Amino acid sequence: MEEKSKVLVVGATGKLGRELVMASVAASHPTYALVRDLSIVSSPSSSNSDKWVLLQSFLSHGVHLLQGSFDDYESLIEAVKQVDVVICAVPSKNALEQKPLIRAIKESGCIKRFIPSEFGADPTKVQILGMDYDFYEKKAEMRQFIESEGIPHTYISCNFLMRYLLPSLVQPGLDSPPRDEIKIFGDGNTKAIFVKDCDVAKFSLCAIDDPRTLNKTLYLRPPGNICSMHELVDMWEHKIRKALRKTYISKEELLKAINGTPYPKNMDMIFIYSAFVKGDNTYFDIDSSGVEATHLYPHVRYTTVSQYLDTLV
Repeated sequence: MEEKSKVLVVGATGKLGRELVMASVAASHPTYALVRDLSIVSSPSSSNSDKWVLLQSFLSHGVHLLQGSFDDYESLIEAVKQVDVVICAVPSKNALEQKPLIRAIKESGCIKRFIPSEFGADPTKVQILGMDYDFYEKKAEMRQFIESEGIPHTYISCNFLMRYLLPSLVQPGLDSPPRDEIKIFGDGNTKAIFVKDCDVAKFSLCAIDDPRTLNKTLYLRPPGNICSMHELVDMWEHKIRKALRKTYISKEELLKAINGTPYPKNMDMIFIYSAFVKGDNTYFDIDSSGVEATHLYPHVRYTTVSQYLDTLV
């Protein structure tokens, strides 16, 4: 039986990071988690109790904890040399901070696959460059750096994580879906894609040893998770057994609201414009530079948008 790749997760204590760690464990990979301060394990306090509980859970599942950070290059080298695959799940705002990690991967020469922190819309396909405050430009820059260094890689394009926008049914400023009136952006027919964190992790782990995903983008487009605003509203109305009053927000009105709202409070509207007006999640067909996850891994069970909405009723 072929030996399983050793996997290092960077950003392991974040919401997606912890799912990647547990997906690696579930797939029987020897799993390592890079942690900035391991003293938490032996010296818990009220300020770090949640992280202590998480790290204890990691340990109970056989995860190897390694201390390190982007600010400590030697710690990155030491960590990378112990594994075969590196998955980075740091927040998107810190995308450029991955450069020392990539240099460590290059210097170590032992990494057969790197999955950088993307986990969103494909930065080479979005049509809102120049209005996104460099959100996607940073990710595109990281792609260029990875490829210039000759790092074997797979990019994960899951578009929206379900925990973003979907809990409010794409209503900026709300924490839960509306039950009386809803705003529909654009014509309501443009489709976006939502995937749950744990499912992103499962598909990502399937890809790390798959030659079909080497140096390609893995697009997550699960049937049942590709929805227009009209479809989202229809699903929600069916679940709450009530019709909502609908207000349509045109492209021009949305752009006016974006321009009239200071950063970063306008970012939700920018992403809504990208996905539900411009169609940045779905306007293009996957070409030879990419592959689709559910086609490659039909065995992976995932949460559909309808199932997720059931938890909000």
